[in-house]
Formats: sequence, C-alpha cells, structure tokens
Amino acid sequence: MPELPDLVHLVKALAPVLPGRTVTRVTVREPIVLRVLVPGASFTAALEGRTFTGIERHGPFLRFELDGGLELIVHHMLTGRMQLAPAAAKPLPHLCFSLDLDDGGSLRYGDERRMGKVYLVREGSREGIPGWREQGVDILSPAFTREAFERLIESRRDQVRVFVMDQSAMSAVGNAYADEILFAAGIHPKTPCSRLTEDRRGRLYEAIRGVIAWGVDEVERAGRPLEDKVRDHVKVRNRLGEPCPVCGTTIRRVGVLGYDSFFCPRCQPAEGSLGGKRAIPW
Repeated sequence: MPELPDLVHLVKALAPVLPGRTVTRVTVREPIVLRVLVPGASFTAALEGRTFTGIERHGPFLRFELDGGLELIVHHMLTGRMQLAPAAAKPLPHLCFSLDLDDGGSLRYGDERRMGKVYLVREGSREGIPGWREQGVDILSPAFTREAFERLIESRRDQVRVFVMDQSAMSAVGNAYADEILFAAGIHPKTPCSRLTEDRRGRLYEAIRGVIAWGVDEVERAGRPLEDKVRDHVKVRNRLGEPCPVCGTTIRRVGVLGYDSFFCPRCQPAEGSLGGKRAIPW
C-alpha cells in the first residue's frame, strides 16, 4: 500500500509532467475498482479527450483534476499501484485500467487484490467518497502543531497505535510508518494513550513529524519507479526475528486491533516493564 511518503513522492513526480496531457484512449480491464459518480456517464467516454489540469493529495487520496469539471480520485487501499510509462511498455501486473496520453505515455492503475477505489466525480462533488470528509488534520500541514496534537490525544483512552492510525484524527499514517513512529518514540504499541506523560506525548509528536519527513526523503532518494513500494529503510516493520538496529534485541510482533505491529521489546517496553527509551535516530 502506498503510505504518506509514497503518495507525496507520487504527487511530486507527476505534478510537473501530467498537467497539460490529454487522454487519447482509455482501457479498462478490471471495472470492479471503478466508481462513476457522474450521472449518465461512462468511465471511458467521460475521460477520453479530457486534459489533466492538476494533481494533489488529500490524506490517503490522490485527486486528479481534468478539464470540463471532472475529478479522478484514487484511494489505493492495500495493494493499489500507479505507473507512468510509455504506452508501449509492459503493463503493470494486475492492471485495472490505463489512460493513454497524447505524449505517448500511459497512466496506469494496478491492484493485486482489487481493493482500491477509483472515483470519477464532478468537481467538488465528493460526498459519495467514503472517508474523504472524515480526514483529520494533515500531519504534513502547518496545522499539525503540538497544541493541535494535544487536543487530539487528550481524551483518547485507546491504545496508542490505534490513535496514530486514526485518520479521522491525524491524516494519514499507515501500518508501516505507525510502527516506525512508535519505535522512534520508544513507546510500546499497546500503551494506552491515557498513560502517556507530557514528555512521552512530546516524543510521540516529534516522532510523527520526524519519521514521516525521513520517509519522504528516503523514498525520493531511492529513485525507484513510481509503482515500487520502497521499504528498504524501515527499522522494525516486517523485521520479525531480526535484531533491533539500536540495541540488538530481537524484533517481535503483536496484534493491535486486527493489525500486526512490529516493535523492539527493549526500546519499547510494555507498561509496567523495566527498561527505558534509547535514542533512535531516523
């Protein structure tokens, strides 16, 4: 799944080259991912001949603006991937649709599990998109201040990893970076938010900002194709049984609200355990 750093990279890569490009042909292979919310329109007919005018991110959504008052909004979910490549290039595995462009390129969406959703809507008419209006404060925006963070966490009684991944509070942290954030903050994923002292809340806030910025830098530095999931840099996510990069303790896995969470039991001791946080640079 593309997470926030991946989406930031997608927008940065596509913004200079996609606006001004006109869709010359639409090919649909897996219509199950499509949601056409324009009455009487078909996905193919509505997009052919349209010109891209802009792209932006809204939480986990990518919003593509087209002329004629249309928007294409993509929510990748677990396995969605986007590719910009020459139209003659080998298509993505599990290709769902492609938009051939007037410069010989092709914008493609592939999805192994076909869980992602791609919405075609009239400009500004996003009320039919689940989760769009419910996004909380964008953690990359100036609005994500320490004061805003404290207001969000002050009444929470759930486990801290649940809070970190709650997109209606903070938009938007996924599984991989939730683990990296808690590792950097030295907080066990099952710690109740109500148990966090002011100092630990401060560490968590700084970890959210620092880890996401680190992730953005690492994804860009990797220079990989847009469709690749860049995770080589992560320190604990999916590293079950490997040594912690800080203290050498074996990385463990625990379930939190149905999701696997990876952590270091020494750097992130459970509540009531002995131990303390070590400095974890990201």
